[in-house]
Amino acid sequence: MAGKQTPRQKMINLMYLVFIAMMAMQVDRQVLRSFEGITVTLDDSSKLTAENNATFYEQIVNKAADDPDYAAIKGKADQVKSESNKVFDVIEGIKKTIMDEQEYQLPEWGAGDEVETNYNSLQNVDVITKLLFAKQDTPTAKGAELKKAIDDYKTFMATQYATSARDKERVEHIFSTEDRGRKSWLNDQFYDQPMVAGLANLTKIQSDIRTEEGNLVRTLLANKLQDEIELKAFQPIVMVPPFVRVGEKVEGKIAFGAFDNTLQGTVSVNGANVTLTDGVAQFNLDAGSPGKRTVSGTMTYKGPDGKDVSIPYSQEYEVVSETIVKPPSGAVITADKMNVVYRNLDNPITATVNGANGAISLSASSGSLSGSNGKYVFRPGSGNTVTFTASATTSTGKKVSGTQEFRIKPVPPARGVILGKTHITVPANGIAAQTVRVDWPDFLFDMTATVTSFKVKVPGQPTTSVNGTTIGSAASKAKKGDAVFIFNIKYKSSTGITGEASPITIEVR
Repeated sequence: MAGKQTPRQKMINLMYLVFIAMMAMQVDRQVLRSFEGITVTLDDSSKLTAENNATFYEQIVNKAADDPDYAAIKGKADQVKSESNKVFDVIEGIKKTIMDEQEYQLPEWGAGDEVETNYNSLQNVDVITKLLFAKQDTPTAKGAELKKAIDDYKTFMATQYATSARDKERVEHIFSTEDRGRKSWLNDQFYDQPMVAGLANLTKIQSDIRTEEGNLVRTLLANKLQDEIELKAFQPIVMVPPFVRVGEKVEGKIAFGAFDNTLQGTVSVNGANVTLTDGVAQFNLDAGSPGKRTVSGTMTYKGPDGKDVSIPYSQEYEVVSETIVKPPSGAVITADKMNVVYRNLDNPITATVNGANGAISLSASSGSLSGSNGKYVFRPGSGNTVTFTASATTSTGKKVSGTQEFRIKPVPPARGVILGKTHITVPANGIAAQTVRVDWPDFLFDMTATVTSFKVKVPGQPTTSVNGTTIGSAASKAKKGDAVFIFNIKYKSSTGITGEASPITIEVR
């Protein structure tokens, strides 16, 4: 039996209890701030993805205005946009209701410590529970609306990917609302959860919506472009100079579009068969006397079904006594990648001048430019646009030039991935070996980067900072059913670009 404690011993014990309580409060606050940071990161990622998606919608609208064949694609894209916005807005309305009731506002990205954290609001477990649940196993109308909106969106997206089992399986997994063991999905995600955890879960769903919206719109556009390539791949191309001199021996060429050197077929030129070699038929032009001539005939190849497909062609040329010099029409400048140049990257640029007789010079209104005679590498400077000027001298001694303006855009943000995915399922004993990487999906340049550091958040544990690429022991206390967040992923690219990638979620099984 313990002896009676002295007043001094009682005071020491009391101080120890106070110390333990203060330490617990500090840990809880770190967890709350970490969840708030994750929510801010996911919210910012959704906004950036929405901006990228807007670019693809704009491309489809512009193409539909010029080409009626894009009307069907535009209709599908409009439907994707409408369905995505509908479920996104349902979730946004729930978030607004929660935050308004607690008089809480999500901090801006990068706000830092200057914004005071409202811990009372972040840890409140009643606001989201009362909004979504009538009782533990029974959702309110708002809770049922949330689940139905996500289920409807999952069904819509899966229908769009009806011909792609892999994509269909992905969206069904990402937007799955199946029961989690003995708990319903809604109960598992939101019942008795602190407000900040509920906001994080809702914002993650919004981020997934914007990501999958972009994936589907890019697929629609890419499939249409692929169809165009296939439709035009076998159009005859007749290469005949428009003017030739009398008595001059001149060759003409005919080829299948895209110069497919593996395609087998036959070519007739003005009634005579011409041998097809490496996809090209070569023949001599009639230049015996002045006058207009016509080269016509058919090209025949075997289609995918094994049947012969014949395509007629016709091309005119004129035989003249002297070469007629066609006046130059100015300069042509093209970007090898797109109609934009990217900041902090070496952008290949090709410049040509019609009618040029000799070297071509190219200058830029800003940035640095290297190269010569039509082939250049450009690295942008400041500003949002750059103007290129190409000039050369023609065969008649006339100097011609032309200008073209290009947009300067930043390199899009990288995304954090493990095994090439932003959301993976891993057993608890396999998390430590996972390597965090970043990539730029669908970017025109081949970008690589090395992850320098990141943070790991395990539910119920303090946030852990990791230097390097491997998770290691940072998630050693994760258990089955936990959602481990990898965020604040810092990287340095092969071109010297540094930044922060979008977060990764690991579901422990």
